[in-house]
Amino acid sequence: MTESEIVLEGRTQHRLPPAKEGRTEKQLERHGKGPADRAHRSTFHNPAMADCRTRSVLLMDHMLDTEWFNKPQIHTLDALCATGSRINRWLTELPPGKSERLLIVGADLDEEAIEFARENCPRVEFRNEDSRQVLLSSGWQWIDIDPFGSPVPFLDSAMQSSARRAVMEITATDTAALTGSSASACLRRYGAKIRTDQMAHDSALRLLMATVARTAAQHDRCVIPLLSSWDSHHIRVSVKVHRSIQAANLLEENLGWRVASPTAEELHAASEAGLHPQGDDGEQPFCLLPFSHPVRRDDKRISGPLWTGSLFDSEVLAAMTAERAIELCGEDAEPAVRHLVGEAELAETPSLIMTDMLPKYCDVGGPPRIVKLVEGLRSAGFKAAIARWGAPAIRTDAPWPTVLEVAEACFD
Repeated sequence: MTESEIVLEGRTQHRLPPAKEGRTEKQLERHGKGPADRAHRSTFHNPAMADCRTRSVLLMDHMLDTEWFNKPQIHTLDALCATGSRINRWLTELPPGKSERLLIVGADLDEEAIEFARENCPRVEFRNEDSRQVLLSSGWQWIDIDPFGSPVPFLDSAMQSSARRAVMEITATDTAALTGSSASACLRRYGAKIRTDQMAHDSALRLLMATVARTAAQHDRCVIPLLSSWDSHHIRVSVKVHRSIQAANLLEENLGWRVASPTAEELHAASEAGLHPQGDDGEQPFCLLPFSHPVRRDDKRISGPLWTGSLFDSEVLAAMTAERAIELCGEDAEPAVRHLVGEAELAETPSLIMTDMLPKYCDVGGPPRIVKLVEGLRSAGFKAAIARWGAPAIRTDAPWPTVLEVAEACFD
């Protein structure tokens, strides 16, 4: 084995090529959140994905308790495994009765990375091959796709080869395309237009989910969202995949548009479609519209087509407790799941309200304190929770006039 260093992530020790120029793991993490640390190690390993890997452990822990998998062994593929850090954490941090159910294969084209992966996970089969070929080699029940850039080149093979019931976790790091900052790449890769505004990252999540769902439908499959997240440089969706022609035919029911500064007619259409619990009273910043609603593609207010259905499963969110995260993944795991449990009862609520938006619509001197806003909405008899988001935001089923009234009361 070549020279290496040991890095601790979660409760898992992982062997990596030594950091170049004597850099420590903390220095690598401070370097940046993007996938650029190949300049700092000879093989790819991104410490900024630690929280993502923690949620992957917790999701697998939860799903193996459900009836989704009705067979004792789960054929599992980490399609772009690099040095095997995600696999290593599955095997180390899951309870033994669950990790022993996994028949894992890891694939990567980086020969040195595969050498380290074999050292880290000696019981696992690793293939130094094109992941698209490996995907087509079996009926996988759990597939993780975490590429450098867009996952689109891998989705067709993944859907084509998935078992009748499967789970897929899909990461995209081409956030410039997904958030509309690179409009041509967004249209070319994802067939959509995204407005670069305060909701761009939520739109990006919905665009990635729509892309996964459309690919699934092409192979007579449907997707059922489990978990969605945006962390710094990457966007990730986790879904159940089910082979069903009938369900795949209903794809359009979960597609639609996001419109900024909606008209009264658009707000009414969104409310009637069940996509906007805030109702159609007053001036509002955003709403989602059904796919059937006529839009002009040259309208600069429009983003889409997007996924307008739920981005989460309530039982999955409820399982993402700080206690379970710490129990499985160690004392530093709590930030990976912060606020997720609180959103569980609002998993089906499509709207997201950023508190920075509120001063434009009500008589307040600045954004209300988010904890006080949530408490006020709950006291008024509505569901409300702090959203796990890059900027302060809430989810609620309260109508828009109530949101504004409670926001103003936060300053009394």
